Amino acid sequence: MSAQFQNRLVGTVVIVALGVIFLPDLLDGKKQREIEEFTEIPLRPVINEQATDTIGEGYKPETFEVEEIAQTQDLGVSEDTAQESVADSSPAQTAEVKQVAKAKPEVKKVEPIKAGYTLQLGGFNNAKNVEDLVKKLRENGFTAYTLPAKPIDGSLTKVFVGPELSTDKLKTYQKKIKKINGLQGKIVQYNPLEN
Repeated sequence: MSAQFQNRLVGTVVIVALGVIFLPDLLDGKKQREIEEFTEIPLRPVINEQATDTIGEGYKPETFEVEEIAQTQDLGVSEDTAQESVADSSPAQTAEVKQVAKAKPEVKKVEPIKAGYTLQLGGFNNAKNVEDLVKKLRENGFTAYTLPAKPIDGSLTKVFVGPELSTDKLKTYQKKIKKINGLQGKIVQYNPLEN
């Protein structure tokens, strides 16, 4: 390379480097700086005066009476273990424990809530089919719902019609629905807690 060409190349590189370094600062102009102001939040409010009660003279605070609660029964205590545990206690306590041991609590079986009946048409995995079936049932005047409420593709979704208080009404629904889309369905107990 010739010396003249090298000088021109070095000069060009120096000028480009200076342009890259200083040109952005020249074109930006003056930068505006924002100073953020922070306020100090006190940790606790300062109370200068003590609050006074303005209830008035002659005010008496309410008193509460504690009522006695019925005797507790230990269902796991038999008569023999009750006698052993009260051997060292007073005669009044012994008589009370014997009465508790003799009393056998009645255990009642809780019956499920019978709120009516519903017609279960089936369970489906295809969400589109479920939505179409529910739409068709509602267009024909039936009260239709699904469990879960929003059908999920690939997950089992049950379709129901109802609920009604009598099975007779659901049997007439069953016949009408069979004519509409060919589904027989079955009448099941309605559980309001499932919804």
